[in-house]
Amino acid sequence: MKVKSLTALAGAAIMLACVSCGSTPTEEPVPPAPVEEPKPEPAPVEEPKEEPKNFSDANSELMARLEEARNRAVASGAKNAYPSAWKAAESEYEKLKADMAADNTADYSARIKDLTVRYDSLDKAAQAQAMKKRVDGLDSNDIDKAAYKTGEDALAKYDADGDSASADTAYKAYKSILDKAFRAMAGRERNAALEAKKNADSVKAGVSRKDEYGKAAELFKKADASYVTQNTESAYQDYQASKKAFTSLYESVSKARAAAQAAIERAKQKASETATYAQEADGVAPLGESQVSGIEAEDAVLLEADELANPEEAVIDVSNAEAETEVKEAIAAEEAASKTAGAQEAQ
Repeated sequence: MKVKSLTALAGAAIMLACVSCGSTPTEEPVPPAPVEEPKPEPAPVEEPKEEPKNFSDANSELMARLEEARNRAVASGAKNAYPSAWKAAESEYEKLKADMAADNTADYSARIKDLTVRYDSLDKAAQAQAMKKRVDGLDSNDIDKAAYKTGEDALAKYDADGDSASADTAYKAYKSILDKAFRAMAGRERNAALEAKKNADSVKAGVSRKDEYGKAAELFKKADASYVTQNTESAYQDYQASKKAFTSLYESVSKARAAAQAAIERAKQKASETATYAQEADGVAPLGESQVSGIEAEDAVLLEADELANPEEAVIDVSNAEAETEVKEAIAAEEAASKTAGAQEAQ
């Protein structure tokens, strides 16, 4: 019995061991992690070398503007008006040209633009200085005292530090005064030219001196066109020229007509005397109906008249309502400014 029990126990142990072995899971082997192969580094990309920029074309365009500004400054007399500033600008100008001659491909834009401004300022300042003298000579500073003071102050500032804005301010101030002055002056010349034309028309200058009369009328019309477009100084000069032309026509035609009239009167007198002599002679020795050679009739036409069938057709109409209105306004404005200036001085 004891042997069987031991045998049973041993079998049970074996079975328990088998069951225990069957219930334990078998661990699967873990595959090794893949080894990443190192990526080849890309070959360095060579950036294209940047070619140096060529500024020669841009330099040429800017230099053309510089030359224009310099030429204007020469024409306005900047060299004499501002000798020191002119000399400094010319020194920089010569240096710039030398550098560009050595290498015109470099960027000179900043230097060229700066020098252009300097020449432009010299031009404006020189013109302003000249215009101030003209304003003083015309005694026109009373037309716009505020503008006159602005111009003076701006010129003083330019003289002190060469400020380009001040040169431009002075130029505009004095130009505005001259424009106003010539506006009234041209208006008065227009009225005088119209009066001269009326005189020329009174002696029918358009008939006997057609070409000269036509040129004088065209000058007047040209002046009107300048006046209404604010080119007052040019208008003044053309009105003045037209006035002189019409005046000359009136005087010369008047003299010619007077001489012709005198000749007619002498001829009539001679004819009258001849007729009287003939009558007396006929009383002594009658000649009958025959005409003696060289003795004209009393009513003979000795000079041809210088009139057309309708002389008024030769008169050129130069009326311009716009110009006439502006002339009245300009003269009225000048007179008002003079009264105001006079009142201020009286105070």
